[in-house]
Amino acid sequence: MNNSIIQAQCVEMTELNHLFIDLEYTKDKNTNFNVYRSRSFNQKNKKYLQLDEIKDALQKADKSRLKYIYLTGNNSMSHPEFNHILRLCLTYCPVTIFSDGSCINDKKSRFLKRVEDEGTNEIIFKIFINHYDEKKNDEISGRGSFRKALHAITSLNKYGFNPILVIKTPQSQLQEFKEGFIELGKKFRFETEDINFSFIPSESEETTSAISLPPESWNLDCMSARIFTKSGVYNCPELINDYRGRSGANLCDFSKKCYLETEKCSLCKMFGQQMYVNNWS
Repeated sequence: MNNSIIQAQCVEMTELNHLFIDLEYTKDKNTNFNVYRSRSFNQKNKKYLQLDEIKDALQKADKSRLKYIYLTGNNSMSHPEFNHILRLCLTYCPVTIFSDGSCINDKKSRFLKRVEDEGTNEIIFKIFINHYDEKKNDEISGRGSFRKALHAITSLNKYGFNPILVIKTPQSQLQEFKEGFIELGKKFRFETEDINFSFIPSESEETTSAISLPPESWNLDCMSARIFTKSGVYNCPELINDYRGRSGANLCDFSKKCYLETEKCSLCKMFGQQMYVNNWS
């Protein structure tokens, strides 16, 4: 009888180049990063990361190694100290804001452009949108979400920002989705070059029978990134609140090793690519 145990594959981070900061922690166990884990604004179910906690975390990170800081949450821009946090992070490196478009309008876009002009680091926006068709998008994300996202994109464009669309789609439909969003961009006059798209493989992709790429060709988020949250440090934005993805309590003692043992990890192994960090190549 063979008693050998199959161990999950391990990857090791060489250095922390990409730091995600989850501005809002919820008790909801739904860890779907695309919908921010919860849409509830019930104060009993959420706690904000405080400004002092973020200052402390940034002091523990190696500023010289950081390439980008990413602000995420439900919705990150609703944080009561968001403007102070954004200005603090911009003193370290460029900042990417993930959003579904909520809280972004003409007035906010104008203010954010003024904040960006105060320093030398840029602000990058990644807007979640699930479909180029309004009805199909709202079936997934909720009524009105399509128009919120488009209003955010056009408002940001007005003040010189060039937002990136984050789209979860099966690889078999990638070309269809790309063409659909290109037509949408023509209609609403926003840019749709390759740099404006971040296609995330759908979680519905078959991973059980799929062949993973060889480890030597992997370029995964967890190999250069960590996400700092109210409940500790995690290897990947998709694994918040999943104990298998927790790597430590703070940015002083987190583990640089990551074991790829979840279904989401299988998806990463299958495609071997970064999902959420900025990689312009």
